[in-house]
Amino acid sequence: MRKTLSSFTSGFSDLLHGHSSQHALDGRQEEIRTAMLASLADIESSQPDAFSRTLVTITRAADVQSLWEARSELLRLISDRDGELVARKTLDGITEMFRGLVPHNLLPTRRRVAR
Repeated sequence: MRKTLSSFTSGFSDLLHGHSSQHALDGRQEEIRTAMLASLADIESSQPDAFSRTLVTITRAADVQSLWEARSELLRLISDRDGELVARKTLDGITEMFRGLVPHNLLPTRRRVAR
């Protein structure tokens, strides 16, 4: 009973102080990081230096803005391996994950993404 009450009060306190929204932001940031890292699969063997730099950039990104900026490196790596069309389609999905986290004017319009 004490553990349940403690969980309830800490959860309620988080809601009052905004910690819940930070936790949600951290969760979305990690989902984006995971998607970006997953898209790097099989690139290492073809471009080890560029792959290593991009891997470090994505892994060490401290915030959403850093992950947003790493998209260009990711696009270049995927484009070199699979072509620009495939790279853009891959990045379109990842870019949509940033909706609500970066200023809306940085994101493509939904019409452009639908291609």
